[in-house]
Amino acid sequence: MTFSKSTSKKVFFSVLTALVLAQCAVPGIMIYVGCSLILFFVTFSTIWFMCKKPSDPTLDPAPLLPTTTSHKEKPTKSERLYYLDNLKIFLTIIVIFHHQTCSFVGAGWYFNIGNYTSSFQAFGNALLGMNQSYFMCVFFFISGYFTPTSFEKKGRELFLRDKFKRLGIPYMLFAYVLSLVLGTIYQSFAGHGATLNPTPNPGPLWFVGWLLVFNYAYACTDHSSPTIMPTPTPFQMLGWTFGLNILQFVLITFMGGTFAFMPLTLGSLPFDIMYFYGGCIAKRNKWLETGTEGGVIEIMDKHRKWIYAVIVGHSVYNISFCMYYQQTHVGEDYDDGYYMEKNNVYLGTCIFVGSWLFIALMLFAQLDIFRNHFNWTGKWSKILSGASYTAYIVHPFFVCTATGVFIKVYEATTGQHLVFEDGKTDSETVLESDAWLWGGWAVCSLVSIALTFFFSHWFRELCPGAKQIL
Repeated sequence: MTFSKSTSKKVFFSVLTALVLAQCAVPGIMIYVGCSLILFFVTFSTIWFMCKKPSDPTLDPAPLLPTTTSHKEKPTKSERLYYLDNLKIFLTIIVIFHHQTCSFVGAGWYFNIGNYTSSFQAFGNALLGMNQSYFMCVFFFISGYFTPTSFEKKGRELFLRDKFKRLGIPYMLFAYVLSLVLGTIYQSFAGHGATLNPTPNPGPLWFVGWLLVFNYAYACTDHSSPTIMPTPTPFQMLGWTFGLNILQFVLITFMGGTFAFMPLTLGSLPFDIMYFYGGCIAKRNKWLETGTEGGVIEIMDKHRKWIYAVIVGHSVYNISFCMYYQQTHVGEDYDDGYYMEKNNVYLGTCIFVGSWLFIALMLFAQLDIFRNHFNWTGKWSKILSGASYTAYIVHPFFVCTATGVFIKVYEATTGQHLVFEDGKTDSETVLESDAWLWGGWAVCSLVSIALTFFFSHWFRELCPGAKQIL
């Protein structure tokens, strides 16, 4: 089934809007409905495409068109953008680092310590807010950038078959098997015994599930007339993302924290859609390539200084303010954690402005930095790039284990026992010193990143058939 572009947009956004409004109205029920729908979609489609006999690719009706060039561009040979591979490596490291930070600020992950007011919690939450604003958006942008080329080479059926093979199988494996194993690990570290929770949960592979939704929507759309669109300027991005950021905060308020396993937080649903779609258009119009008039390279040459100044300036201010704010509120009772203190308009404004600036500008900055300084390939780049997807899948095991081992070391060294109340996997036990949080976070982050990539590389090398999927 193929829809025209206008019809495809209407169908996709009508279904999405209906589900969003329904979850705003009855979040308790619709959270489960949304999760069930995407689980069914990925599971059924993966089994369907894996069992279905591939048809003759010459009979595939998909429009096999060359990537479109704008009339303003000079005809140039498509260049290999190695820096996008290196950017994916960096983002994967940030994901591991992000979740290890969550585990030491007391919330936002499977297994947490430090759930009390501390100097590290103030720093960690500021860091998490900045990361969360942009890193998943950039993942969706990069995925969208490679989608048109893959679709044009393979045709609709082989394109979808390959996507559900490489994305759907790991999604199902994590949701139905690995999540149970992971649960026994962190429940054991929390002292609750190796209890099993049979509820399917894709964990961080929610990203993969939504990527399959976007890929399916792309494959069901007629691309015989590709979209011609100039690269948006940083000022246009600031304008577009301001309104979407307001929408994002409305969704956070009314939708209950998750939507079809996607965490509803800074830089999530509206921006993930926008950035995936933007990545597809970027490839069609060669926004990232050398010689494209008005492309990202030309834009950054013109706006580089003030973009970097805004990002660095706000980062310093945000971390400094959060550290100061924590010190002035020591001993106060927080209802829902550091960022959820009620009736603080100034703090809310700081979070809104920070997420808005990072969503709008970090993509430009990262593309510029990696193009200028990391646009190369070599042995280590190939190894880490090849292992990145596997690392993204398995990293929860290493992050939770690193945190659990830290707890055992801390308890053996200090004689203090960390308490996890019944049914909870976050500890409010105050450690002897904040230095334990800072040091434990630093060591665990380095160890979990190194071991995750080490395991991921050798698993792909030694496990038969792993490279065909991972």
